[in-house]
Amino acid sequence: MDELLFYAKIVLLLVLIYDVVILFRKPEEGSKVVVLNFWKELERKGINGVLIPCTMIFIISLDYAQGLSLTLSFVLFILSMIYIAYPRPFALGKNGILMDGKTIIKDRILKAKKTDKGGKISIEWYGWLMEKNLPDCNVTDAILEEFRN
Repeated sequence: MDELLFYAKIVLLLVLIYDVVILFRKPEEGSKVVVLNFWKELERKGINGVLIPCTMIFIISLDYAQGLSLTLSFVLFILSMIYIAYPRPFALGKNGILMDGKTIIKDRILKAKKTDKGGKISIEWYGWLMEKNLPDCNVTDAILEEFRN
């Protein structure tokens, strides 16, 4: 059972490394860019901003109780904190929106609307309809202006 949990942590490590690496993508030339601070990023994550660190603390606690090495668990905790709150660029360029290290191509954006906390876009993402919350900033204002129905 210990080996299975170790391999599960390795898979989680690979996923977190991938997610953290894509956060460092740069916006395209001529984009309207804003870099959101730690608290804005934490606010955007919502309940995941609490659940992910709590899960990592639970994993560290289990490893400690079992007498296992805590190194991998602490690495997972640090990577998850970077993923949650690293100040990343949020940009609108000629090809799309850069958000969370991923580019949402303009053709996939169905509509945009203003909300109390900024804005919200409806997108088609790998065949699914989903909504993404946008922070209150000048980039969101530009997105709302461009995709107003």
